[in-house]
Amino acid sequence: MLERQQLRRQMRQLRRALSPATRDEAHRQFARLLSGTHRLRPQQRIAVYFAYGHEADLRYVIDVARRRGCLLYLPVITDFRHSRMRFVRYRTDSVMRVNRYGIAEPDPRHAEVISVRRLDLILLPLVAFDERGWRLGSGAGFYDRSLHHLREGRRWRRPTLIGVGYECQRVARLQPDRWDVPLDGIVTERGLRWFERHPATL
Repeated sequence: MLERQQLRRQMRQLRRALSPATRDEAHRQFARLLSGTHRLRPQQRIAVYFAYGHEADLRYVIDVARRRGCLLYLPVITDFRHSRMRFVRYRTDSVMRVNRYGIAEPDPRHAEVISVRRLDLILLPLVAFDERGWRLGSGAGFYDRSLHHLREGRRWRRPTLIGVGYECQRVARLQPDRWDVPLDGIVTERGLRWFERHPATL
């Protein structure tokens, strides 16, 4: 546990050290790379996120996805104590609220709440990632708890999981916990890479 905490600190320091111009160009590159795939097409149900702290930002991806007619969803925290969240439809006219982290989220009382299995694509923030597709999150466990059932291996119902980060967050190897779910791909400022499916998810 201590090793993961130390790694989080190191990766956050590297992330913070990036200049605003470098980050902004990376964010534009995310949009260029993802728009070059078939993932951002009309009626695709895509979970995005609003960046917290110095996380990789999806503002340009969201703009492209909206112009292409994608259906966008944002994570909404429903239980801080037990690290639970749901995905809620996000429109330009959505009724928004701010959670305890200061992150805006659509009010689920006024918008569609979707099951994870009905999503086509989930774009995930991360603190670090490795060459095998394992992701190190912030440590709060919201995504892990929301996606853990995907390890059952019902691939015909599962969404595609793409991590979003900067190249400086790449590490050689992460030791996954038993509840971690591997990524299908990773997008950084240097490209979009797909990973082979891990045996535990086949």
